[in-house]
Amino acid sequence: MDTILLTVTALSLAMAASMTLIVVKLLRQERARSEARVAALGAMASDPVIDPSTGRTTPVPRRTRVAPVVSRPRRADQGIQLDDLEIRPAERTVAGVAQLFAHADEPSPWGRRLVVIGSLAVVVFAIGFAAVSGTLHPAASNAAASTSAAQAPPLNTAPLELLSLHHVQEAQRLVITGVVQNPRSGATLSRVVATAFLFGPDGTFLTSSRAPLDFTTLTPGVESPFVVSVPVAGAVARYRIGFRTEDGRVISHVDRRAPDSLAQK
Repeated sequence: MDTILLTVTALSLAMAASMTLIVVKLLRQERARSEARVAALGAMASDPVIDPSTGRTTPVPRRTRVAPVVSRPRRADQGIQLDDLEIRPAERTVAGVAQLFAHADEPSPWGRRLVVIGSLAVVVFAIGFAAVSGTLHPAASNAAASTSAAQAPPLNTAPLELLSLHHVQEAQRLVITGVVQNPRSGATLSRVVATAFLFGPDGTFLTSSRAPLDFTTLTPGVESPFVVSVPVAGAVARYRIGFRTEDGRVISHVDRRAPDSLAQK
């Protein structure tokens, strides 16, 4: 589970770093685009025009309009008079020219970017939560099964008879072998499991293990051997043998061993 949590955390950090780089790149591109737009508008506003009288180029803004020259007839009592220039009235200005270089306020793009970043973060969190939940649920179901098996009532049948029991202490495990018999008055049993519980010198519980009987079905009067191998590293002072059904119900048993072959359980 720790490995999955570390993996999800690393993926989240990588996703956050990637989104940060993308946002920085978008900001730079937006800034460069805005500067290019301003430069282009400035260049368009100051295009040079050629003066026909002098032959020189004079920068004139595009929105400056030069009215045509209107000549008036000269009267006899007047000398040479310069023609007047008629200024175009303001109400006849071409629509839209005044707003040609007006700066339009655009909404900030950070709102959309924050929404995208938040959505990606929610997706990453959902994936991590699903992975962690999938890891934890099997453990929880196993624990619930073990608890229900421990609290299951004993099976209402004739007790099994333990005919022999031996054990061998090895370096990293304790191997327990024995023979159990279903009495003639008992009912037919299937998939019986032998369980072993190990205890230390001070009486503390060390570990446990289980193994099925060699015979899958025990009809009345049939014997079956069993072998339970329990991995253990510490010193074992005593152990206890029991029998259960496949669904965890306890099957009671009685000790039918000969007095000279009794072992401490």
